[in-house]
Amino acid sequence: MKQVSELLETGIYETFTAEKTMTVKDLLKELNLEGKYFGILINGKKATEDQKITAEDEIVILPHS
Repeated sequence: MKQVSELLETGIYETFTAEKTMTVKDLLKELNLEGKYFGILINGKKATEDQKITAEDEIVILPHS
């Protein structure tokens, strides 16, 4: 978790709220990020591309270098 903490401290991450129920894969496609490697957290927990997200979820996208 140290790597995640360092990224959060530097501000190199994005937080999103979904406008509708969709999968992580759908969100990445909507943001034109599909095919790239990112760490995705939903409500603070690691997520898979097939996981569903709702408007109530907090989505954090952590870029990997």
